[in-house]
Order: sequence, then C-alpha cells, then structure tokens
Amino acid sequence: MPTYPLYCGRACTSADDINEAIRNLMSQPASPERSEQWARLLEQWADACPTDGSCWATAA
Repeated sequence: MPTYPLYCGRACTSADDINEAIRNLMSQPASPERSEQWARLLEQWADACPTDGSCWATAA
C-alpha cells in the first residue's frame, strides 16, 4: 500500500507550504485517496491565498 504525504493541517500556513504539499502529492500514483487529499489541499490553498489573488502566480 503506498504511503501518501499528509496534506497540510494547521502547521501548513502559507500558500507556498501548501504548494509544496501539492507537488509532493502529485508525484504519487493516481488513486481515490490522492484525489481526496488534492481537494483538501486546494481548499486550504484558497483559504491561505490573499483575497487580492497575489499568490495565483505561484500556484502548484
């Protein structure tokens, strides 16, 4: 069974940290678990990104 990197929790506070977690996740084989983690990371990234959209240029 593959091991998946943990998605960012409270310790992952910046969009850069979340981008790194997304990049790490994308190196894993496709699976339903990876899809669920991807969705959670995108939600966290959206919450961490300022409302002015300044971090959109650095998206994973």
